[in-house]
Amino acid sequence: MPVLTISEKKTISTATRMEADPLRLPFAATVVERAQMDAVGAITLEDTLRTVPGLQLGTQGNYFTRFETRGLRDTQDVLVLIDSVPLRVLQGNADVTLIAPDLIDRIEFIKGPASALYGKNAIGGVAQFFLKPERAGGEITTTLGSFGRTDASARYRWDFDQGNLHIGLSGGHYNGFQRDAGRNQAAVLLGGDFAATRDWTTGFQFYDSKVQADRGSIVPLQNGRPMFGITSRDNFGIPGSHVTGEYQSLSWKNKVDFGGGWSLNHLTSFARYDRMFAGGITIVPPPAAVTKGYAEIDTADRGLFHDLALTHLATGTGWTNELQGGMTLERSWQDQVSPAFTNAPTYRGPNYDVPVSNVNIDPRGVRGAITTSRFDQKVRSFYMQNRMEWGVFGVTAGLRHDHFQQSLGRSNTTVISAQEASRTSPRVGIDWVFADSGTAMHTAFANVTEGFRPQAVALNTRGGIVAPDILRPELTRSKELGIKGRAGSDSWAYQISAFQADKVDGQRAYRNGPDSFVFSNATLRVKGVESQLQWRMSSRWAGYAHYTWQDAKLRDFQTYTDTGAPSTNFGGYRVRMSARNIAGAGVTYGAGRWSGSLNANYIGTRFLRDNVVNPQKLPAYLLANVAVSYKATPSLTLQAGVNNLSNKYYISDDLSAQEAGNAGAPRTWFARVRYTFVR
Repeated sequence: MPVLTISEKKTISTATRMEADPLRLPFAATVVERAQMDAVGAITLEDTLRTVPGLQLGTQGNYFTRFETRGLRDTQDVLVLIDSVPLRVLQGNADVTLIAPDLIDRIEFIKGPASALYGKNAIGGVAQFFLKPERAGGEITTTLGSFGRTDASARYRWDFDQGNLHIGLSGGHYNGFQRDAGRNQAAVLLGGDFAATRDWTTGFQFYDSKVQADRGSIVPLQNGRPMFGITSRDNFGIPGSHVTGEYQSLSWKNKVDFGGGWSLNHLTSFARYDRMFAGGITIVPPPAAVTKGYAEIDTADRGLFHDLALTHLATGTGWTNELQGGMTLERSWQDQVSPAFTNAPTYRGPNYDVPVSNVNIDPRGVRGAITTSRFDQKVRSFYMQNRMEWGVFGVTAGLRHDHFQQSLGRSNTTVISAQEASRTSPRVGIDWVFADSGTAMHTAFANVTEGFRPQAVALNTRGGIVAPDILRPELTRSKELGIKGRAGSDSWAYQISAFQADKVDGQRAYRNGPDSFVFSNATLRVKGVESQLQWRMSSRWAGYAHYTWQDAKLRDFQTYTDTGAPSTNFGGYRVRMSARNIAGAGVTYGAGRWSGSLNANYIGTRFLRDNVVNPQKLPAYLLANVAVSYKATPSLTLQAGVNNLSNKYYISDDLSAQEAGNAGAPRTWFARVRYTFVR
C-alpha cells in the first residue's frame, strides 16, 4: 500500500554533498519520497511539495511556478538542483516549471543559507529534485482530470553487474482552469552509471523538457478580494499571449577512490535554456487606465558548470572525520531579443476586454525597434567543509570564496554595465545526540550561516541617456536552533526549529539625475518557528503534519523621489505576501486492497504590497484534498481524487507588484492508472 513513509532511504546528500543520516546534520531538512507523492495524488509540482513546511506556492500566467520559504520572496533565493546539477546557473532564476512532476523520484529540501557549500543564490536554502530512480524497476502512469488534463509517463531503471541505466518519459496536456490558457509539457530523461574499473565510477544524465503555455491573467483586487465578480476562470490576457520554455542539460560525473579514505568527485554539466515570452496580463483596479503590458522577450541562456572535490574519510575509536575541499568554475551567457511596443490601448474595469483609448490599435500596440542584449557571467569558487563526529557530538564547518564577473551590453547603447566582486561565505553547525536507544534517536542542533546572491546588472535610461546600474550582492545571515528525532523503530519522526534570518545588504538604486543614482540599503529580518511530524503507527495508518510561524518585516526600506529627495521609509512593514501562519496535515488509511488519503494546507493572511501605505491584506485560505486508491493486482493501482474539495476561490500569490493577484486552481478531479514493474 503506498502509504506515507518516514523515509525509505535513511540518508540524504544535499546538506553536505556527502551521504549522511539526517539526524546527524545540524540543519533543518525535509525529504519527500515518491511513495508520499503517489499516496496524496500529486499531479502538479505544487502537489509534490505539500509536505514541506513553510512553503508558499504560486503560479503566474499558467507558466511561472514559484515557491518561497522563510519570508524570502524571490525564487532566486532558493538554489534548485536536479540530480546535483544546477537547474539554471545564470542569475539563479530557476524555471521550476520545466521539472516534470511524474519523473520526480525524491525531493530533499534544506532550509537556511547554504552558500558556504553551493555559493551564490542559496541564501534561502537548497531544493534538490532527484529524477534518477533509487532502485531497479519502474512504472507507467496515465492520468485524466478536470479541464482536459491528459498526462502519461514511464520510467524504468535497469541494474547490471557493472552499473545501471535509467530512462524516463513524460508528456501531458492541460486546458487550464482559466479560459484560453492551455498548456503542453514533454520531458525525456536518460542516464546511467558504470564501473569503468574497480576504483573508478563514471556516469551521465541527459534531461530535456519543453513547456508551451498560453498565458492566463491576474485578478484585480480591492480590500484583498476580487473585484467585479471576476472568477478564477476569467482570462483578460491578450489573445495569443504565451510562453514557451525549453531546457536541455547534459551532465558527466566521475568518482575515483584512491584508497586510504581518499576519493575524488567530478561533475561537468552543460545547460541550454530558451524561453519565448509573449504576453500581456497587467490588470489593476480603477480608476487607473493601463495597458496590458504586452512584451516579447526571446531569451537564450547557455551555461557550463564544473565542480571538482577531493574528500577524505578518517575513522578511529568513537570518532569519524570527513573533509571535503574543492573548486567550481562557471561560465554562462545570455542573449535576448526584444521589440518595443508603443501606443497600446488602455483598459479600465470592470470590462477589461473593451479598450478606453487607442481602440483601433492592435491590443499589443505598435511594434517598434528591436533591442538585443548580451549578458555574460564568470564565477570561480573555492570551498572547504569538514564534518567531525566524536561520540554523540558533531561539528560541521564550511567556508567558500566566490569571485564573479558580470557584464551587460545592449544594441541601443555603447555603454557596458559591469560588476566584479568577491564574497566569502561561512557556516558552522553543531549537533548533540541524546536519548539514543535501539528504537529511538533524538538530536539537538544549532547553526550559524551566511549566504549571498549577486544582483543582475542593468542598463537604465532616462532622458535618452543610458547609465549602468551596479548593485552590491545581497547578503543574508541566519541562525537556527532546534531538535529532531525518530522513535518507535522509525514509526514516527519529528523536527522543530527556531530561526532568524537577516538580509543585511539588499542595495537598491533610485535616480536623482540623468546619469546618477541614489543608493539605498533595503534590509529585512525574518524570525520564526518551523515544525514537522511524520508518523506510521500501524500497517494501516500513516500521516504527517507541519506548522510554521514566521514574522518577516522590512527593517529599512527608504525610497526616494525622481529628484533624489527622501520619500517614504517602509521600514517596519511586513514583507509582501509573507504569511505569518502556514500549516499542513495529512492522513492515509489502508485496508486490504483499498487505501485513502486526506490532506489539507493552510496559508494565513498576507499583505499584497510592502512599498505602499496601507497595503491590501489578502484573506487566509484552507485547501483540502482527497484521494482513494485500489490495488487491483500487485502491479496495477487505480486512483481517483479531488483537489480543493470545497472549491475555495483564493489568491495564491502575486508576482506582478500590482494591485492584483493570481487566482489559485478551483476544484479539480483526477483519475490515475499506475502499473508497476515488480522485480
